[in-house]
Amino acid sequence: MLGLRLDHATIRTAKLEATLAFYREYFGLSAGWRPALGSGGAWLYAEGADYPQLHVIETKTDLGRGGMVDHIAFRGVGLVAYLDKLRAGGQPFKADRIPETPYTQVLVSDPNGIILETNFEELIDEALLQSDLVLERLAR
Repeated sequence: MLGLRLDHATIRTAKLEATLAFYREYFGLSAGWRPALGSGGAWLYAEGADYPQLHVIETKTDLGRGGMVDHIAFRGVGLVAYLDKLRAGGQPFKADRIPETPYTQVLVSDPNGIILETNFEELIDEALLQSDLVLERLAR
């Protein structure tokens, strides 16, 4: 199938406000137009995007540790600035170079326990990839 691309991911959360704040702060996604669907939630858009990349559905029950979602992956630019933002916000992360590629992968966990992977086509000094805070879900 030609032209196939990921349209959006959908997550369920009982922590709507914390989830919206997390994706706004660390991924630059903003709530935008969403049809009246009969349930709470938001559609989140990247700057300049004409469609939502992330659908958030509000639930009454916390499904715990990411529910049925394993992880969501993004491509990003500005690795050093992103790591600085995570550190400044006290956000635990795990960052590693991906062997045999020009990529560095950064993993964080959202308020719902969903692992978010962001891949940067940037290689930086490995000392800058260290975090003093442990990413709980990956620590097990």
